[in-house]
Amino acid sequence: MITEEIINQTYINRIISRDSAIIYKTQEQVVRANFHGTDRLARYLSSMPFDVDGTTHYFSILPYLRFLDIRYRQNMEVRRSLALYNRVIWGVLYNETLPDIRYGLTKDIRKEIRKDLERAIELEEYDKSW
Repeated sequence: MITEEIINQTYINRIISRDSAIIYKTQEQVVRANFHGTDRLARYLSSMPFDVDGTTHYFSILPYLRFLDIRYRQNMEVRRSLALYNRVIWGVLYNETLPDIRYGLTKDIRKEIRKDLERAIELEEYDKSW
């Protein structure tokens, strides 16, 4: 049975997965463009280390990125091109994620998610019958 809670979880998971991909992609591009010799860091960011455990979402944000962000805070010319930590994380979370979660779950989206989930359940039942 598809409940309101399942619809809410599905919607929230979609939004957070979408926005975590934006964060990691931006960080990877900044690292590749500005920090040469940091291929391991760029590969790690491109793997998008993001976990969902029930209703808890885990972002693996490296403290190293924060230290790079702090290191260049005095040099404004370099800092403008560095969207590593605060600018990208808080920018995406507060300007995209929170408004989408707060105002985006309308009746139309609920109906769409319900249809998607019902189709998935029907396919799963069909596969079990084989």
